[in-house]
Amino acid sequence: MKAERNLKQVDGQRIYRTALYLRLSREDGDRGESDSIANQRKLLQDYLKGKSEFRLTGEYVDDGWSGSNFDRPGWKRLYQALERGAVNCIIVKDLSRFGRNYIEVGRYLQMLFPMMGVRLLAVNDGYDSLNDWREGDALLVPMKNLINDLYCQDISLKVATQLAALRKRGECVSAFAPYGYQKSPHNRRQLVVDGDAAANVQQIFQWKLEGYSNRGIADRLNRQGVLSPYEYQTAHGNHVPGNFKRHDRATWSSGSVYSVLHNECYTGTMVQGKWKKRSYRSKELTLLPKEEWTRVENTHEAIVDTTLFTMVQEVMKRETRTAGGKNRVHLLSGFLFCGACGRQMTMQSSYYKGKKYSYYTCKDCRDGGRKTKRISEQKACAAILAAIREMAETAAQVEALAAKVGPLPEQGTLVQKFDGQLVQLQDELERYSTLKGGLYQDYTSGLLSKEEYRDYAQLYSDRIKRAKESLRAVAEERWQLISACREASWIADFKPCRNLPSLTRPVLARLVERVLIYEGGRMEIYFRGANAIEATLDAYGYERRANRDGRKAV
Repeated sequence: MKAERNLKQVDGQRIYRTALYLRLSREDGDRGESDSIANQRKLLQDYLKGKSEFRLTGEYVDDGWSGSNFDRPGWKRLYQALERGAVNCIIVKDLSRFGRNYIEVGRYLQMLFPMMGVRLLAVNDGYDSLNDWREGDALLVPMKNLINDLYCQDISLKVATQLAALRKRGECVSAFAPYGYQKSPHNRRQLVVDGDAAANVQQIFQWKLEGYSNRGIADRLNRQGVLSPYEYQTAHGNHVPGNFKRHDRATWSSGSVYSVLHNECYTGTMVQGKWKKRSYRSKELTLLPKEEWTRVENTHEAIVDTTLFTMVQEVMKRETRTAGGKNRVHLLSGFLFCGACGRQMTMQSSYYKGKKYSYYTCKDCRDGGRKTKRISEQKACAAILAAIREMAETAAQVEALAAKVGPLPEQGTLVQKFDGQLVQLQDELERYSTLKGGLYQDYTSGLLSKEEYRDYAQLYSDRIKRAKESLRAVAEERWQLISACREASWIADFKPCRNLPSLTRPVLARLVERVLIYEGGRMEIYFRGANAIEATLDAYGYERRANRDGRKAV
């Protein structure tokens, strides 16, 4: 039965069922020692001494919660007590402890509390809602509330500015380190590798490369008894929100695996500032566009190298559906595409005389009534494996040739082609610059009107700008081509595959970009780093039967 709301009397004196409310938030700029929870408590307890009209029923605390809104656990419990009638009087240190939201505080003081019969006292402000509205209070109290609100807004802006500066320096501003890292004991804004968890992160990336689904990876981790990120933090004494905890023990899920696989932090790059508050009064967050995120490279030790991270991102964009009851995708899923329509081909199986036959087919061609493009899994795997072995042999031969004659990327026809483009663009730039330079003389001599002079000047300025942009783009592309040729990282990728016994998902992800399937089972295999392959072969004048642009026709 709900407590009665009427105010009981003892010896003719009203007795108030009183609650103390204490709040502190560094976010609001509450840095003074006088604002500490302990000091607030002592001040209010001293105030209650000798005041028999207040019967203390409890204390409600929000330590670390902003006053910009009333979405605070301590306040919510107190308000429930007000609604039940268990409390009808609140005492706070000052009005800023109650709240800093001008609109919401005014709503409570002027509407809700009078309607509920609740008395509010702010000791240091000398405010008591029980007293008749004194002269000046009609302006003073709202003004104090407004000042508290503006102060909160100012502090929120300063904190946001400070955090933005820290993020730009690559310092970790989040409360907790990502799974696989921990905060350095010497610098709380620096991440250091956490060995046990880091090994799990590396295993997750490797399993993904091998074709496991997110669900399959989560199941393996749970079977092995690996603590989920939430349980790992809790086991190490960190108190983290359990919003996603559905059972007594939080386990790995597809979502937690997805978060690990998409976290660029594991490459040594700090990525922060993904979310922004809608307002300093609200805790609701908005996801910002990627171009607005703060990315700082090489801020901490990497757990996963950039190449592996990039490959996994690309693998996840491909076909990742698994057959019923399985936790791994088919070997070629996501790599085979129809040569006619470009659609990704899907795995099909059939049985004949008790034997299973697997093949890939184009659903678009089948549904559209066109001749179906299909190829058996066995044939496709054999052709891709043979092409990789051939490229591995070529890589070994090119490496041996390079060891004899040294790097010769500038002598390749591809680089010479770029050199020719640079000469043409430079001539074009000089021509338009000369034409623009002569315009003023034509204008002063009367050959051009003012309008004609202005139009031609703008025309030549635009063409000069475009020529400069093209020069920069071509020069950058030439430099990248030469760098790729000199490094020839594709050689290191292919060399170990000269005697590759069978095709695996990691090998596919590392070497193959896509495979086009045409009628009759004809295939075109596109290797990764096609430009680097072509540039290297071109620079050394290396002739081979396979085509010269990183593509192998089978």
